[in-house]
Amino acid sequence: MRQLKIQLPVIASILITLGCIIGVAFWFDSNTESLIEKSVKQSLEQTCRAQSAGFKTRLEDQLTMLRSMAMYFDSTDMNNFEQIKYSISQFKNTATFSSLYVADKNGRAISTENEEMNIYNMDFFDKTFSNQEIITKQILPGTNYTESLILSVPIRKKRQTTGILFGVYSGEGLNTFIEGFNYNENASSILISSDGMIIARSKNSKLVTNRIVNFFDLGTSWGINGDTDINTVKSALNTSKPLVIPYETGPQKRMAILAPVAVSGWFYALITPQTVITDMSTTISSQIIAVEIILSLAFMILIFSIMYLVKNNNEMLRANEKFRIATKQTQTIVFDYDFFKERLELSGDTEFLSTKYIDRLQGKQVVDLLNSVHPDDISFIKDLQALRDNTETAFNREVRIKCRDENYYWFKFIGTVVRTENGAAHRFVGNLVNVDEVMNKEQLLKQKAEEDSLTGLLNKSTFRERIEKVLDNSGDSELYAFYIIDLDNFKKVNDTMGHTVGDKVLLDTAKKLCMVFSDKDFVGRVGGDEFAAFLKLQAVDHITGEKILQSKAKAICTKLNELYSDGNIKVNVSSSIGVAIYPKHGTKYSDLFRHADKALYVAKNNGKNQFHIYSK
Repeated sequence: MRQLKIQLPVIASILITLGCIIGVAFWFDSNTESLIEKSVKQSLEQTCRAQSAGFKTRLEDQLTMLRSMAMYFDSTDMNNFEQIKYSISQFKNTATFSSLYVADKNGRAISTENEEMNIYNMDFFDKTFSNQEIITKQILPGTNYTESLILSVPIRKKRQTTGILFGVYSGEGLNTFIEGFNYNENASSILISSDGMIIARSKNSKLVTNRIVNFFDLGTSWGINGDTDINTVKSALNTSKPLVIPYETGPQKRMAILAPVAVSGWFYALITPQTVITDMSTTISSQIIAVEIILSLAFMILIFSIMYLVKNNNEMLRANEKFRIATKQTQTIVFDYDFFKERLELSGDTEFLSTKYIDRLQGKQVVDLLNSVHPDDISFIKDLQALRDNTETAFNREVRIKCRDENYYWFKFIGTVVRTENGAAHRFVGNLVNVDEVMNKEQLLKQKAEEDSLTGLLNKSTFRERIEKVLDNSGDSELYAFYIIDLDNFKKVNDTMGHTVGDKVLLDTAKKLCMVFSDKDFVGRVGGDEFAAFLKLQAVDHITGEKILQSKAKAICTKLNELYSDGNIKVNVSSSIGVAIYPKHGTKYSDLFRHADKALYVAKNNGKNQFHIYSK
């Protein structure tokens, strides 16, 4: 009797649900076309508004970036064009604009690429100098009469505008700018002005070709059936409200969805074929009955499956919940990999790895998971792959893995290989535990031990250890340059202006040396005002190699030659440099250091602010 009471509600639920599904199927089938068309139009309109807002936000982000850059010029004398030229050069390759310029009060402008022009008569120059932030389309001098998008902000010092900073997007650059907001391959994105002129368009545009320069030239007729006058369309555009405008281009029916950008009266537009809507309606209508039948069968199977699972699953759920809570607290995953089946089974809370729960991966999915390992820990994957062929049974490594928040975290990977009687690897069982906090503390301690506390460069002992390691693995066919850089007049800075200014000089020196040398080179502080650098010379012979190291040495002398002042006293700080070459002047660190040091004293005795290459 109890079994009958359980079954009757279930059977009744199945019959009622089937009736509802069949009824909805017939209703939906008869109303599919209008529902889909309305839904797609609403979706397209919402997408267009969102992309318009995104485009505006991106422009505002660019203005914010310019505003931040403008603050850098607080310490620049805007009446000294050479200082302006030096300051703007610091932003080379750091901005997303086609070009980045700074102009003084006379309209003389210089770009990060050292190109000059005069913008005194440009509209945006006067407006920006009156303390406005400007976004405008304008033709710049010397740009072949091509309109550019210009974003301009004032440079202010003591509440007075002393210059302007402006970024330029060329026509091609603006097209690329809008490309990131393109809806899909069947649509085209365009940016238009209030008079219909097309400012930019997505590159893969098939619906809006380059020969069309005005939005109103897109259609041969407007409206549902060509019943809308073009003047009505133009009037609608002037309302600055979101619009959905059907139109025809010859035999092709299309739809334009427009949303205002709230910048200069511009509109962002999506152009899509009407066939997108009709094709979707036809496809769904033809499949709706088959889908409903499949859903009905699936629902009945699901009901019976649920009855069976509920009967046997309660105890297992309680056990899994305890296990999940324990593993979630420690971010631990228990794994079991089958070498023969190439299948990975996971137990525990895996949501920190992925946006969805993962319990089993097969074949390529396992490889994809391994690809989330940090590139610097790639040897970990090779060691894992070697487990199949070697005789090891225990495996213990620390490795960085990219988690769902796109950040890398340290995990301890502990496992045991289960082998068959003939020694073949069958299964690999173990666990993965989050040890990020412990590893970060260890890394921080190691970094502090290796770095100079003031400049952040390598300290003397670490600098020597790394170079000795390189030299131990180098042959006579390779070329290296060893520099010792000593600051001229640094003692005078400390004696006359104090150690605070002295520390600033050391910090400036460290930053400038990092600009001259790459991340692959070694740069360290080996004394109070003494620095050293070591780099590999990518050259085929000693003559070419010496030319390269001379170029580096000249660059150091140029960058480190600077006048420092505390407001009352001025001291010119420069650098004297000694250079030794591996293997010509020695194959050991001590030999290279000693010979470079001797060359340094020659440079000092010859008048400072110069370099000298060691010679016997």
